[in-house]
Amino acid sequence: MNWFLAALKNYAGFTGRARRKEYWFFILFVYIILFVLVMIDSMMGTVNEVYYLGLLSGIFALLMIIPNIA
Repeated sequence: MNWFLAALKNYAGFTGRARRKEYWFFILFVYIILFVLVMIDSMMGTVNEVYYLGLLSGIFALLMIIPNIA
């Protein structure tokens, strides 16, 4: 969880490189959180069947675009 929070704190700085472990743990946590949000969206009935994203998971995915690039 520390890798995820560290990446979110430093997403605006495009200098330097992340270690391989830091990168993959960040991606793992993003997918775990996204999976949980999709499940919550499907229970609430707000999931889109075409894209399989709902309201909460869509907002989270949009918020994670720049940290994923950085």
